[in-house]
Formats: sequence, C-alpha cells, structure tokens
Amino acid sequence: MALQDVVVMDVGGGSVKMGSARQADTPKVFPNASAKLKGERQTFVGEAMLGMKDVLALSLRRPVDRGYVVDWSLQREILARALKGLLGGLSASSCGLVLTEPYLNLPALREAAVRMALDELGFASIYMAPPAALALRWHAQQMPGLPANAAGCGLVVDAGFSFTHAVPVFDWRVLPAAIRRIDLGGKALTNFMKELVSYRSVNMMDETYLLEHIKEQLCFVSQDTAADLRAARGRASPFRREYVLPDGLADTWGHVRTAEEAAAAAAAAQQQQRQGGPQLPKQPVLMVNNERFMVPEALFRPTDIGMEEAGLAEAIAAAVQAAHPHLHGLLWSNVLLTGGTARCPGFRERLFAELRPLVPDDYELAIYLADDPVLCAWRGAALLAASPSYPRLAVTRQEWRSRGTAALAKWEQ
Repeated sequence: MALQDVVVMDVGGGSVKMGSARQADTPKVFPNASAKLKGERQTFVGEAMLGMKDVLALSLRRPVDRGYVVDWSLQREILARALKGLLGGLSASSCGLVLTEPYLNLPALREAAVRMALDELGFASIYMAPPAALALRWHAQQMPGLPANAAGCGLVVDAGFSFTHAVPVFDWRVLPAAIRRIDLGGKALTNFMKELVSYRSVNMMDETYLLEHIKEQLCFVSQDTAADLRAARGRASPFRREYVLPDGLADTWGHVRTAEEAAAAAAAAQQQQRQGGPQLPKQPVLMVNNERFMVPEALFRPTDIGMEEAGLAEAIAAAVQAAHPHLHGLLWSNVLLTGGTARCPGFRERLFAELRPLVPDDYELAIYLADDPVLCAWRGAALLAASPSYPRLAVTRQEWRSRGTAALAKWEQ
C-alpha cells in the first residue's frame, strides 16, 4: 500500500520536533514533558504546555532521563496527542514514520520505540537514525560544494538537553566507537544557573521551566572569561541585566527590563514617595550579571563546576582521533554545530579559538553553525522521509509482526 504521508519526529529530552515530510518547513516544536501547577489538578501534556498562561512553580514530569526514555506511557501520550492535530483526517496506519534515536542506543530501547510506533501509535512503517547522521544530510543539501559533504562525512557536535556529543559521521552513518560524550547538556546548565541566581538574587529553585527560557534569552559564551569577570565587578558592569519575572496574567514569560523602563519605574517610585501616598507594589526582578557567561562556560571548562571531564574542544579532538586517520582531514574540515545550546551567542567563535591549537597545522578547520541548530536533525530526517530511499530503509508493520527484532537488522547494514 502506498503511503499517504511520512511523519517526522525528533524526540529529544527537552522538546519534540514533529511534522510532515510534505510540509518540511513547518514542524511543531513543543516540550517533551507534562506540567501541573502546584495546588491544581489540571495537567498540561506536551503541546498543551505552549498555551499555558502561568509558568511559575510548575511541577514537571519528563519521559526522558539522561538521554533515554524511562517513562514510555508518558512518552506515548505526549506523541499521540500531538499526532491528532498533525494528521487531521489521515490515519497513522496510512503513514510512515522517521524517528530519531539516542546515540549508542540499547537494543531493548530501540525495540520499545518500534513497538510504540507500530503497535501502539499504529504507523505503517518506521525508520530510526541518530540525529547527527540526519543533521549532516540537511547540512549537505545547504552546502553541496564541500568535499566532506559529498562523502557524507563530518563531525557533528550535538549540544543537546541531556548531554553534549561529538559524533563522527562517514557515509551518512555515525561511527559508534569514535563518539565522545560530555555529561553536560542544557538541563544541567539550567540547574547550574538556578543555583547561581538563587544564591545571589531570587530563589528560583522551583522555576526550572522559566529558567530555561531566561537562560536562552540572556546567556552568551565569553571570548575572554577572565577579562569579562573583571568587567562584571561593581555596579557599572556591562553585563548586568534585570529580568522582570512573569505576573501570571498579561506577561506570561516576563521580560528583560530596558533602561527606559527601569528609569520610569524609579521616577514613579520617587514621585510616590514625595507625595506621601502608599507605595506601589514592586514587580519581582531577577538580577543577572556574570551568570550570563559563566553558565555556558561550564561546557568548555567542566572542572570549574567539579566535573572531572575534558571540555568541549578536547572531546571533539578525541572523537576525531578515534576515527580512522584517513578521515581526519574531512572531519576537521566539516564540524557542524547542532542542538539548543549551540544557539548561544559566541559559541562557534569560542570553540574555533579553543579547537584550532588542537588541530594539526596541515589540516583545515571549518566550523559551521546550522541555520537552526534545534531543527537541523528534523529537517535532515524530513529530506530522508521524502526521498526514494525511505521505503528501502523502513521496517513495515508486517515485517515487524512476522520477523520481530530480526527485521531491524537492516538498519545495521
């Protein structure tokens, strides 16, 4: 039976990217979690979290822990609810699926994902691949002139929610033995920021969801950490920002207070004091200063936060060294940055400065930041889903039911 569509899902620890291969420019992006306001019974699941008007003091449940699904019931519910709106009048039984899978995935977890997709969600067929291989496909389409892309070769840095991976790829396949991982991702950086701002400013230990948003708005990667730390001292710090916390009504996420807004608030307070009237209630404000660059700094210097691991540049160099020597030149010439943390301003520039001394002089080093690091893997998966290769690579429901796990062996060939 000819498929009517192929659904593409990039399921990460922090978010789900879901869309149709026929509409590759418009994926849904929503949290891979469920949330409940403290003291209330209503639960917001997955895509429904985008419509929340109050994001304070949320109780979060995530189906993914440390990069792997641990709550399949919640994961299935999140995906099933989003699929209803995506498919419209179509049935999943007439659609195929391309699904990302974790690096170095366990066979039992792969089988559980296939079982969920084919037996429970009802798809007609499925193909699974690691995000790095899919992201490189999209990068190759955007930059077809690169010799490394012609060979399906590159070093993909996946700065994700749970971990940060350096992943060598050749012939559109990851090289598992050469993958190197840093046990720091967006989640750990958010937790680190919570500790810093709670100690220095406002207690935000229960505001994980909001702090993720604030981190994305304010953090950047320093190009000279020592100089920026000196500049951050005192009231004249160029990095100091005031973040007005949400009120749960009109201002859902809060906002960075501008200089004009701060001056107006100070003038109103002084006028009210002179008139002798009751003081206006103050908006809660979170003060952020050197936290803006010290939080992402942990990815380059994990020892600063007590982790006995190499930094990102050293992890990338180790991944290249673990690959076959004949691939080193291609890998160094095609380093692709993906994942949410890669969007941090200054990330690419700092990585180049730290990586260049580790690269042999006779090799070119080129680092590319994906046009949208979060959607890069999804777009690559959408390319594959729309290509003639999909029917050959996919495992159908009939194959799964007749051959079981043996049907998945084609993905290893």
